[in-house]
Amino acid sequence: MHRNGNFSVFKRLFVIYSLLVVLIYLVLVGLFQNYINQTTEELVSSKRIQASSFLGNLEEQFDTIYRHEVNLANSANVTKLAYYIYTDAYEKSQIILNLLSDIEGIQAMSPLIEDIVITYPSQQISLSAAGGYEKDPDRSWSAEGGSTAYDYLQTTDGKVVMNFSFPLQSSVSDDYIPDFNIQILLSEDLLRESLGTFNDERGSGGAIRFSLEEEILVEDDADAVVKQYYADQGIGGDIRDDYQFVSADSEKYPLSVVVFIDRQVIREIRLRYLIMLTVVMLVLTALYAGSLVYTKFIVVKPLRELMHAFDRIQGGDFDVRIYHEPHDEFNYLYRGFNSSVAYIEKLIADIYEQENLLQNAELAQLQSQINPHFLYNSFFIINRMAKNESYELITKFVTSLAKYYRFINKETSHFITLAEEVEHMTNYVDIQQMRFGEKITVEQEVLPEGIRTVFVPKLILQPLIENAYSYGLADTLEGGLIRISYTLEQARVEISVEDNGSAAGDDLIESMKRNLRDNSDGGNHALHNIHKRLRLAYGSRCGVSVTRSELGGVKVTLTLDKDVPLP
Repeated sequence: MHRNGNFSVFKRLFVIYSLLVVLIYLVLVGLFQNYINQTTEELVSSKRIQASSFLGNLEEQFDTIYRHEVNLANSANVTKLAYYIYTDAYEKSQIILNLLSDIEGIQAMSPLIEDIVITYPSQQISLSAAGGYEKDPDRSWSAEGGSTAYDYLQTTDGKVVMNFSFPLQSSVSDDYIPDFNIQILLSEDLLRESLGTFNDERGSGGAIRFSLEEEILVEDDADAVVKQYYADQGIGGDIRDDYQFVSADSEKYPLSVVVFIDRQVIREIRLRYLIMLTVVMLVLTALYAGSLVYTKFIVVKPLRELMHAFDRIQGGDFDVRIYHEPHDEFNYLYRGFNSSVAYIEKLIADIYEQENLLQNAELAQLQSQINPHFLYNSFFIINRMAKNESYELITKFVTSLAKYYRFINKETSHFITLAEEVEHMTNYVDIQQMRFGEKITVEQEVLPEGIRTVFVPKLILQPLIENAYSYGLADTLEGGLIRISYTLEQARVEISVEDNGSAAGDDLIESMKRNLRDNSDGGNHALHNIHKRLRLAYGSRCGVSVTRSELGGVKVTLTLDKDVPLP
C-alpha cells in the first residue's frame, strides 16, 4: 500500500483486475471455441478406446469358449461315441452320461454360453446341455466348421453359433457328412445387455456386427440408427450427419463393434456451458468490482493504523495501543495486537526477573556450599576416609563434589531437562549420605521416561533436599527418611520431597503456606525463589505447595506443566 494514499494497492488491484477480467474472458472464449472443436475428437477417441476394450473383452471370452470346444472335440468320450468304441449299450449309455456332464460343466463356466449341442449325423443322435439326449433329432447342422476361430464363428437362423465339425470340410469332399458336429450357442440377450455400457447422457449407443452374414446385434432403441448407418455407409445421408460413428474390427473373429454419438446432444451441451460461462464471468466481475470499491472504505484506514502501530513497535514503543469499534476482523486483529504487545512486555520483564532469580539462586547455592561449615564437613569426611584407607570412597566423594560445583558454576541455559536436574539432585544426595551415613535413608523413585526430556528451570530440586537435611532432619540421630516421588497426570507433573522429621510444627507449615500465597519469602528464600520461577515459567496454576507429610514431617510439592514450551 502506498503510504500517502495517492494510488493505493486497492486502486491498482481494481485497474489490474478489470484488465485481467477482459483478457481472461477473451482467452476463455477462444479456449472454449477450441474446446468445442476438440470435444468431438476427444469423445470419438474415448468411444474408440471403449469399443476396442469391449471388443478385446469379447475376444477373450470367445477364446476361452473356443478352447473349451476344441478340448471337448479332442476328448475320449466324444471319440468313443463317434467311432463306436464301446462294447455294449451300457457302456454307451455311460459315455453319453459323461458327455452330458462335460458339456453341462462347460456351459456353467461362462454365462455367455446359452447351450452346447453335440450332433452325430451318422447315428442320428444329439446331446444338448439344455435338452439332454435326443434320438433322431429334428436339428439342422452346418458342415462349414473351420479349423480356426475366425472360420467357425457363424450366425445361423438369427443365432450366434460357434460351430466345429470333424473331420474338417477342407480335408474331405464337398458332400461329406462329418463324424460329429459341436455347436456352442451364445446368449444374444447377454450380448445385447452388455451393449448398455455405451449408453450415456450424450446420446451414445453401440452394436455388434457379425460381418460374414451381415447380422447386426443391437439394442432396440438404437436399431434404426445403426441399420441406417450400414445402409448409407460410404454414401452419406442425414443419419451420418447427425451421428458420429466409430468401430473396432476383430482380427480373430468375423465381427466388429460399432459405437455412435448423437452430435445434437453434444452441441446443446456445449452451448449451455458457453452461456453459463459468460453469465458467471459477468456476475463475478460485477460482484468483485463492487466489493473492491466497498473494501477501500472498510479496510484501508484500519490497515494503515495497524501499519503505523507496527512502526512504533519497531521503534521500541511498547506503550502503543490501538482500538477498532466495529466487531469485525480488524477488531480481532487490534485486540490480538494489543494482547501481543502486552505479552511481549510481560515476557521481557519475566525473562529479566528469571535471570535475576536464577543468578540469585546460583549465588545463594554457591555461597551456602563454600561456607566454612560445609567445607569443614567435606574435609572432615575426606580425612576420616583417608584414615580408614577408604581410597575408593575418597575418589567417589571428591568426584561427586567436583560434579556438584561444576554444575553450579558452569554457564548454561536457564532451563535444563528434568533428567539433568534430577542427576544434580542425586549427586547432592550422594554427598550428604557420605556425611550422614545410616542416620538418614533416601528413597527416590525412578524418573518416568515420559518426562525425562521436559525442560524445567535450573536448581529447583536440590534446594528442597538441602532443606530436608538442614531443617527437617537436623536433630535426627537415627531412622531419618527422605522420600522423592514423581506423579504424571496428562500434562500435570508433580515432584514431591518429604521427610519424617519432627522439627516443623503445624504453625510453621501454615506460615509457609501463607507466605507462598502472599508471595512473601517469610525467611525461606529457597522456596520463595523456586515458587516465583515456576509461576513465571508455567503460569499461575503451577508453583510450590507445602503440606504435612504422611511420614510425619514436611512435604514440599512442585507442580509443572509439561505442555508449556520452554526455551
